[in-house]
Amino acid sequence: MAEPSSTPERMTPAELIERARRANLFFRASYEGTDTQSVRLPGAAVDELIQGLASGVHSELCQIVPYSTAGRPADLFTRAVFRQLAQRATVRRMYLVPGEDVSGGDIDRQLAEDRANDLHPVKVPVRLDGKTTHDGKATYDGKTVQVPMTDMWLIDRQVVVRQEVGRDGLASWVVSRHAEDVERAWSLWTDLMSRVPVAGEDQRRRPGPELTRSLLQSASMLYAMAPMSCGPSHQDSVNCSWYHAAWQYLRLFDMVSSPQWHAQFYTERLVEAVRGGARRVLISGTADYTTLAFVLDAIRSATGDLPEQLDVHVVDKCQTPLLACHWYAKQLGTEVHVHKADITSPDVVRRLVDGGPFDLVVADAFLTRFDRDDAATVIDSWSDLLRPGGTVVTTVRLHEGNEWPNSDEAQDDRHRVTDLVDDFELRFRERAASWRGLLSVQLEELSAAVRRYAARMESHDLGDAEEIRTAFGRSGFTLLSGFEVEGVEGELVRTKYLRLCAQLSGDSGGSGG
Repeated sequence: MAEPSSTPERMTPAELIERARRANLFFRASYEGTDTQSVRLPGAAVDELIQGLASGVHSELCQIVPYSTAGRPADLFTRAVFRQLAQRATVRRMYLVPGEDVSGGDIDRQLAEDRANDLHPVKVPVRLDGKTTHDGKATYDGKTVQVPMTDMWLIDRQVVVRQEVGRDGLASWVVSRHAEDVERAWSLWTDLMSRVPVAGEDQRRRPGPELTRSLLQSASMLYAMAPMSCGPSHQDSVNCSWYHAAWQYLRLFDMVSSPQWHAQFYTERLVEAVRGGARRVLISGTADYTTLAFVLDAIRSATGDLPEQLDVHVVDKCQTPLLACHWYAKQLGTEVHVHKADITSPDVVRRLVDGGPFDLVVADAFLTRFDRDDAATVIDSWSDLLRPGGTVVTTVRLHEGNEWPNSDEAQDDRHRVTDLVDDFELRFRERAASWRGLLSVQLEELSAAVRRYAARMESHDLGDAEEIRTAFGRSGFTLLSGFEVEGVEGELVRTKYLRLCAQLSGDSGGSGG
């Protein structure tokens, strides 16, 4: 008896094409879904989508448009369609501007162009840290949610069109007439409209410089640059690229220690120092340009000007943050002096002071990069670098203030999961998800970098506030106006920081040399 043949029957070319066509139909069904009241389109179909839907607008189109760092110069086709639509219907356009300062520059030019073409534009500041309802979040259906930084159109309050960015970074468009989707879109629109700045009113903002748009520009640069420019540093004796690659993305979403956590303190102390005559300034250790930005902001606030040449110096063991500082200063039309050096080295201290003693040393959360002995050496170096009467403005994490999660408690308003690294990554994903359209690195890749940061970051316990005061006293410093201990959100856990301003005694010659 002959065995059955295992060779499949040969198909004709026409049959192969038919099978491919069937596969395409299955894919489209899985991609678009079978919901009769909504449809999903690929991101590349935006021109066809605009052309098809614009002709169906009866009276009003409400658009939410994220305004990225580089602006959003629409192509000629899109501009022409919306200009034509504005001749017969009301086109309202809301630009979501990252950060708190929405005045001047490209955004105002964009609004003027829109008005000239009969559109009705407004601009709304949106923070990325999502701390309160009016700071990066919106409220609808009684819930507070992150503001999605993606395009959304509401057509005659009957159909909503929204852009979605997938985990792979690819965009798609969803068009829906579901009542709940339309209501949600309208609630978002009305909530955001309540935040439109009123002309002539003094817009309140947090103290310190507004850096959101700068961070959106530079975060991807540092992410790409860190593997090439990082080396041994105080964060890692071998290579600190894991630290600097992720840091600005974490800073963007307010998840790492920075001067912004102590903005009122730094602003007041730095302005006070500059008004008191401080001109030669040293920034000792920095993760990026945030500390520099606070110093430059204080100089401008105190003097009304930012000279092209400043006697501001930045010293760090790693090249990456120095490159970031150089970039930021250039954006402001000025220059600062950067030094790739170890602040604990006596030779480095001597070279730095050759140009004259400093009036002011600024260091944010820097001392806890060292154990107690090395931290004492750093304080000695500051003493040797300052003139008598010079000051140090700094913050120090107090480990006794760490609020560790209690796995026995049923409720924890901070931690979603008990593993702190998992929780840190989850919080980053939640904050970044709505902004992925403005991030040049895919969320999955960023999340892996954030996880590496959380797993490897180390902070040394330097004791309580009194022990730190004593350490400064040994190096000839006196703390001015006592010292402040304040709680902050922290990185992995909530914690407390000591905020201090220490003055070098007038009769001190520096104790470290």
